[in-house]
Amino acid sequence: MVIGRSFCWPALGVALLLAGPAHAQIESREGIALQNQIQELRREIQALQRGGGGSAIAPPAAALGAGQQELLARLLERVSALETDLRLLRGRSDEMQHTLRQLQAALEKNAADTDFRLQQLEQGGARPAPARQAQQGGQQGAAPAPQQQQQAGLPRPPAAPPAPPAQRSQQQILTDAQAALRRQDWAAAEREANLFLSAYPRDPRAGEAHLIRGESFFGRRDYAQAALAFDDAQRRLSGNAQQDALLRLGQSLAALNERASACEVFARLASQHATSLKPDVREPLAREQQRLRC
Repeated sequence: MVIGRSFCWPALGVALLLAGPAHAQIESREGIALQNQIQELRREIQALQRGGGGSAIAPPAAALGAGQQELLARLLERVSALETDLRLLRGRSDEMQHTLRQLQAALEKNAADTDFRLQQLEQGGARPAPARQAQQGGQQGAAPAPQQQQQAGLPRPPAAPPAPPAQRSQQQILTDAQAALRRQDWAAAEREANLFLSAYPRDPRAGEAHLIRGESFFGRRDYAQAALAFDDAQRRLSGNAQQDALLRLGQSLAALNERASACEVFARLASQHATSLKPDVREPLAREQQRLRC
């Protein structure tokens, strides 16, 4: 985000007021830490206001000292970064709640299946009389041969256990996930990426797995989850792969009507990779910046 040399106190106040209610919705260690940082920023701004004469409106930028201008610029940057962190925390909280609801539904389904199977076993155990009557009728008709009686009394050999599934390598899992993306099987792509991250969380290619997860969410238009996955990906990737993650992160934020945050991500992409932008990234980046009027 590019910050000019002139700014006004009301704009900064509005940003802080918007950030305040969002922190009240997040009761976690990260949310409390962000709230403490915002309170610290407020105290610093109030101290600057008292130093500038206590007025609610700041004097012109030319009347401020160079040190105060630089401090206010840093405060604006910190406020913007905190707002982005808050949005990501809200997305992670929604993701956890969704996972908990899925687990609860699965537990309820398993409990219902267990009850049904117990009922079937109880009903099956209450039918010995007809079986015995049929056996007695068979004995009255004709006695079984001695060899058949001996074979009937022998225990049956246990069934052979099923063959274990073939172990796949890390690269094979990622290859299967990419193949699922190409055929637009979003659920399979997410499942393969989650399998890779759960089995190999410290693998250097974990960023690629996060990128696949983001693409699977983006394909289903779940832009909030996509933004979280792309943010995780761009933190772990570099070079061309990081360009793809930053582009998709900005597009996800734009789809969530987070125009300012999307423009900030696009500006970061253009500045960090100014001399190495890929053609398939440069063109959509220019279109998005023009569409959002960044």
